[in-house]
Amino acid sequence: MADVCVFSSVHDALDNRVFYREAQSLRRGGHEVTLLAVHPESGVQDGIRIIGLPEVARWKRPKLWRRIIQEAVALDADVYHFHDPELLIVAPIIRALTGSPTVYDCHEVYADFIRVKDYMSPLLRYPIAEIFRVVEPLLARLQNALIFSDHAIAESFESVDAPKRTLFNFPARFLIENGKQATNSLDDRPPTIVHLGGHERNRGTRLMINAFKAVHRCVPEAELRLVGHYVPEGLETEVRTHIREQGLEEAVTVEGRVPFEEVGDYLTEASIGWVPWQPYVKNDLNVPTKLFEYMAYALPIVSSRLQSTEPFVTNGENGFLVDAASPEAHADAHVRLLTNPEEAQEMGMRGQHLVDTQYNWDRMESRLLGLYEELLDGGV
Repeated sequence: MADVCVFSSVHDALDNRVFYREAQSLRRGGHEVTLLAVHPESGVQDGIRIIGLPEVARWKRPKLWRRIIQEAVALDADVYHFHDPELLIVAPIIRALTGSPTVYDCHEVYADFIRVKDYMSPLLRYPIAEIFRVVEPLLARLQNALIFSDHAIAESFESVDAPKRTLFNFPARFLIENGKQATNSLDDRPPTIVHLGGHERNRGTRLMINAFKAVHRCVPEAELRLVGHYVPEGLETEVRTHIREQGLEEAVTVEGRVPFEEVGDYLTEASIGWVPWQPYVKNDLNVPTKLFEYMAYALPIVSSRLQSTEPFVTNGENGFLVDAASPEAHADAHVRLLTNPEEAQEMGMRGQHLVDTQYNWDRMESRLLGLYEELLDGGV
């Protein structure tokens, strides 16, 4: 077994994929894992050693790189596993100083991700995105292995000759079991719609409020809970203003970011999970993690019809796929589920069965451990 250093300058140490999926899988595989990431304090949690890094403004993050190099090299780990594209230039330094292999874990098609960043002027973000589309695979060639969170990302690195694994963000077994236990005796779930995860304009923030107004008109007792952070920061103010303008202050709750361990509480208290992503290239390709978290807690899904969602949501089976840009289509699907609770419950149970038997982290864990075995046997 090996000493593994997982590091990130962007993600919180308790990030769902970083900590609850991959780090825990490595620990279960017998490896000693140290996680060097953004966190308010250092310590040990669930068998994982955490070295906390401060959260800093985007433009100050390069200052963290020197500390990451120092801490990582001092650990003298057998494998270094990192999660941010900006660290593609840091990891080769660590590799040169330690002689240990590095693994790049890519969460997004980052060139497409940059293209929808509202905090950047289009005059900057479009050329930067295209430059990054070329540079990222070149820097990836300096790593020993690559991991991707879906097939669309993997396709961006077809030219890179290195061991690769695609590990979908399917829910870990503990989340599925918690969901089954929490929903086992639930009969009448409240008429609450939940949106879980980050809020961005390209993810349909305005559409949600417009659509929910129509839902609330048909089902006055319906509520909407928005759980997650906002990018850019000013978007939350825009959303709250829009809610107020539509007269929905009593029906819509803006929860903000919550710790992952509390996510199950919000899913248990809801009756529908919503994915209102809009048809941008990024959203059409990258699979929304929230789909599987909704299913784990037996929530029927209302989702935009996208290439990324169609493989996982079947109309009338575990939810509804609707025209991404149509508030009316989103509203109609929600009204149908809210006014037919037995049908909604049956759909939710079918979704829960799907994650229990197919869309779960168990198979991803074996892929991850297989890659590490290859690395440590000297095959890379």
